[in-house]
This record gives sequence, C-alpha cells and structure tokens, in this order.
Amino acid sequence: MKLTQEEQKAVDKINKQGVSIVIGARNEFPQVIMTITSLLEDCHLWGITNVECVLMDNGSTDETSRFLAWKAIEKGAWWKYQYSPRGLVHTGKVKIFYDPVMSNVGTRNKGVLKAKYDNIIFADAHIIVRPGTVKSILTTLNDFGGIIHTPVAWMGADGSDPKPGYQYSYKVGEKIWGTWGKSCVHPTKPFYISLCGHCFLAVKKKQFLEYRGYPLAQRVYGGGEPYLDTKWWMVGSTSMCDPNSLVYHLSAGRGYSFMQDDLIFNMLLVSYVLGGEKWIDRIYTTYTNKRGVYLPWIKQMYEEAKAQGQEDKDWLDKNKIMEFEELLALGKPDDCTKCTKRGRPDPHAMRPWDTKNEKLHGNHRSFVAEFKLTRDKDGKIFIGRTPIIVPEAIKIASKWV
Repeated sequence: MKLTQEEQKAVDKINKQGVSIVIGARNEFPQVIMTITSLLEDCHLWGITNVECVLMDNGSTDETSRFLAWKAIEKGAWWKYQYSPRGLVHTGKVKIFYDPVMSNVGTRNKGVLKAKYDNIIFADAHIIVRPGTVKSILTTLNDFGGIIHTPVAWMGADGSDPKPGYQYSYKVGEKIWGTWGKSCVHPTKPFYISLCGHCFLAVKKKQFLEYRGYPLAQRVYGGGEPYLDTKWWMVGSTSMCDPNSLVYHLSAGRGYSFMQDDLIFNMLLVSYVLGGEKWIDRIYTTYTNKRGVYLPWIKQMYEEAKAQGQEDKDWLDKNKIMEFEELLALGKPDDCTKCTKRGRPDPHAMRPWDTKNEKLHGNHRSFVAEFKLTRDKDGKIFIGRTPIIVPEAIKIASKWV
C-alpha cells in the first residue's frame, strides 16, 4: 500500500518503537488464531514490521495455544503432544506463555512483562480489526499518550454502518461499571472519554508499568475497565477514543464460565482502591441487601478486597492528583447547559474529559450516573431508587447517611 508522507512518518515512528500485542485467552480456539491473523495482516498491510503477539494462555484446556506450537502424537482420554512450533511461533512473531492463575486482566499485567516493545496493545482473543486500526491507534497514542481505545462494533454488524460504541456511560453508587454509549464527540479526530470497553486498547509500556497496570488482586472476570481508565485520570493522565479505528467483537460464549462472586469481589476491590471506605461500602450495602444472601460470605469478600487492595490503594493515594468524587464531579453544580438528550436540555457537571474536549473540539458529550445513597424524611435508606431493607445492609449504609 502506498502511504502518504504523513502516514509513512507515523509508521516509521511505530517501527522504531515496535508494538507488542498482548492477548489473554482461555479456551478461545479457533477464534484466537483468526484474531492473531487479522492483527498481523493489518500490520503487514501498513508496513508495521516490528510487531509481536504475546499470547497468554490462561488455563486453557483446548487448542488455544497448542495449535501454534504443538502437535498431537496420541489421542484419547488424555492427549499427548510433541513440541512442534510452526509459522508465527517459529519466526518469533508469536510468543506463548501459560498462566494457570485465572484472571483476564492478570494475563495482561504479566504479558506486559514478557513484551519487548515500547507500544502495548491489549486485545481480546475474539476480535477482528478494520484495516488501518493498528496504525491509527498507535499514531494517536504517540500524539496524545495515555490510554487509547477503539470504537467497538459487534461481529455481524454491517460494515457500511456498524453503529459502534465509542465510550462507556459511567455508572457508580450501587455498583461500579459502564454501559456502551454511541456518543461520538468528533467523527474523525481523537477525543477524550471517561472509560470504555477493554477488548482493544493501546498504552505505553513504561507508563503501564509505572502506574502498576490493572488491580493486582483482581479475580477471573470484570472490573478492569473502570479501574484502569479511572486510575489514569486520577493520576493526571488521560483516556481517549480514536474514531479512525474500529474493532469487531464476537459476542458469544467463551467455552468457560466465571463465578458471580468473583465479579462482586472485583467491584468491591476496585471501589476500595479508587474511592476508599465510602465507595466499597456502597457495593457492600448493595449485595448485603439481597434477600437470601449468605452474609458471612459477602463479609469475607469485603474484608479480603480491602486487605488485598491495600497495596494498590496506598500507591494511588500517594500519586493521585484528584479524588474519585472530584474526577466524576459528584455533587458539583451543573455548569454545562448546552447539552441536550433526545432533544431536551440535559445540564450536567463538567468533568475533565468534557473540559478537554471543549478545548480541543469546541464540544463535548459524556454521561455519568450516580446511584445516590439517601435517607428520606421517614428514615428509610435508598441507593438510587432501591430501598435498603436488610438489617445488616441498613447498618452499613447508616455510616454514610
């Protein structure tokens, strides 16, 4: 492909730095092979040659990594394999590491330590990319720094009108999470966002290691998105979306399951590290308030999350330039009156990403929703509109209202 002078300059810079694509995968055969091929073909098309894929096999029991480096010599109840690296493994474009500790973001933390290049792309094992995505996201990373996300569409979408999600709407209070939003601040230029899904993102290796990456204690699944993006903002960095890139994500079963308790633990952990006692207690109240819940188990997870998250919290407390509530402008007056929602005025508090977008593009659009903890005139406590009725949950919530 013939590149413009500007494109060639960007590619030359990427090649000087190199790119390591870190892919965590558990029972992802055969789509992981298609993902790797899609990414490397995109690099080939644009002349990105200093590239490697770091495949972190997270306890797979299928051909996720064996396909590329092993061949079966005896099949049966227990297959026997012989090391036989082919193609990408033989040439060094793919490196494979086996991680038996189940944690999707844990594989990313460890994969960065195995990466040899300056630029890191984290990719799910079940995606394909639009041509030019790798070049575009890394060019944006070099131009702006921080975390760079791609818009995400679902496999099966019409490529002529994929209707991707560009960012998450941030939701906090009863849980800590985000939901896909289609708010595009600018159609062709990178713009700032609060957070986004993590099926494909780019960071600098040095900064990722300096900021300690994902939560060290996070369990199997969930919680990495609000943690990483929020931490970057809190310590003075940024998170952006590059609208010139596009990832198609496979929304389907993965061949394994995870425990709901692990997701609850991760939300407790993330809330504690980012916001301390006040915010972990919100999650604690939410799940203690469930009818029929086994209270000793919820309490144990709460205590473990605080203990295991303390090291990360201490680091963040030492290095942050703003508090969690300050970042999300919780309780701040609505100082933007020009935004609308479905044609009606939608005043909101300006957050750092809104302010930066206003300066960069002359407009902004993002969404943050807090499920507030309140007590009414009759003494009843609510998170959002949900009444707190379990005595133990009332006791926890009463510390804060």
